[in-house]
Amino acid sequence: MQQHNASSALDRRKFLIAASTMLGSTPLALAEVKSGGILLQPRTQDLYRIRMEVEVKGNVNVPRNPLTSRGMELKLPIDSEASFEYEERLHVHASKGPRNPSEQVRAARGSIAAERYYHRAEAESTLNGKLHSVQLRDSVRDTIVRHDSRPEHVYAIEDFFRREELELLRTPVSSLAVDQLLPGKPIKIGSQYTISAASMKSVLNLTAVMACHVQAEVVAISDEDVKIQLRGNVDGAVDGVPTIIRTVGKLTFDRKLASCTWLAVALHETREVGRAEPGFDVSATIKMLRQPLKATIALPAVARKMDLGEPVAEELQYVSVTSEQIGFHVLLDRRWRMMRDQSGAAMMRMVENDRSIGQCDIQPVTQLVDDQPWSLPAFESNVQILLGEQFVAMVESDERVTASGTRVLRVVANGSAEGVPIRWVMMHLSDGNGDQIVATFTMEGSNIDAFGSSDMQFAGSIRFMKPAFSSKSPKGSAPATLSSNDEDLSQHVNETTAKQVADSILNVNTVR
Repeated sequence: MQQHNASSALDRRKFLIAASTMLGSTPLALAEVKSGGILLQPRTQDLYRIRMEVEVKGNVNVPRNPLTSRGMELKLPIDSEASFEYEERLHVHASKGPRNPSEQVRAARGSIAAERYYHRAEAESTLNGKLHSVQLRDSVRDTIVRHDSRPEHVYAIEDFFRREELELLRTPVSSLAVDQLLPGKPIKIGSQYTISAASMKSVLNLTAVMACHVQAEVVAISDEDVKIQLRGNVDGAVDGVPTIIRTVGKLTFDRKLASCTWLAVALHETREVGRAEPGFDVSATIKMLRQPLKATIALPAVARKMDLGEPVAEELQYVSVTSEQIGFHVLLDRRWRMMRDQSGAAMMRMVENDRSIGQCDIQPVTQLVDDQPWSLPAFESNVQILLGEQFVAMVESDERVTASGTRVLRVVANGSAEGVPIRWVMMHLSDGNGDQIVATFTMEGSNIDAFGSSDMQFAGSIRFMKPAFSSKSPKGSAPATLSSNDEDLSQHVNETTAKQVADSILNVNTVR
């Protein structure tokens, strides 16, 4: 009798264990599990509608002085909410066609580009007590996304993004990569698998991953869907800036639609301060609803042709940069960032993979004596005098008028500072309305090739506008400007235009 009771108890225990592992399963799902498991194979669906909500809370870390970049940091509290709704058409590399289920799964997850139309993209945030909002303009809603390089490149079809719009669209999770969170082998309830570093790099839109420990577990299977939980840590980098991400998430795979339709992720990210961007220590919640579409709504009915074997053309990736304080607008390579914009002086920095390539100091110029425009010989002579002992050779100088009517005096000089070869490109730009600025580009000799023709792009695209303050000063004097050596943002100097220019071009340390 005791033996029978023990046997019954053992059988009951086995039954309870088996029942608990099948929680949420249906007879069909149970039959599939018994047959060896379920392969979660995304359908070759290429059209989706995405809804995404992102909430972020924490601290943004900025350097006290942007000229010195990684100096002492200021911690500014941030509370942000962003909302997106868009349709997305996926593009994959052309292939001869998969031969088996595993290859089909890999092909379905191999989207490296997309056409995307944003019906809504907006964010409202409070940074250090100040409310800031950004909304995507109508002219940049129709976009192309390239996911074959990361962070993924987004560019608009009809217009160029402003910097704040570009930052808005850099979401913490990429909808193009959601399917990469699925297991590559048949699964059962309780199945566990490791998500690869390459997949997390793609999903989190990271440039590099140095360490990745993310585990996933299948927690429910039914005839309708499969539910997966994931948890782990990723140490990576974005454009050369180290970041640490701790993540917990839930993923739903709709079996009838053969698509991942729901993702909810909680992230805690700590990113270091970069040379062009602030760091942060924030917690974020991302909720993504992803539904297949049978037909486009705002995207073209016929897919656009893309040469996915070629990188994105440089001219498609310009970003719109505006100085409200001095009063100009330009289109530049995305590596250029406005670091400081204030009355009488603006400074931009060109950064690639967290390495400074060059710097541009821009200052307004007052009318010269008798309203006589500067001549090229006089401008060239002025540059050589200003460089003084640092001057080595004049490389070239020229005068031109751009298609928009801007008169450009341009002087290129080589020199040396503290034993380091330096190149200066100085330009005086003016229009028929009396607007004038001097732009000084400074770079180390080793960065000349990386700098490219940024100066000519600046000159060719500049448009003057009404500044936030009046730059018109009495003749013979220059507007007050911040010396590039000053750390006190309130300290100004009132000197001649030539001295202003000298302060900018001789401060070589700011471009390293």
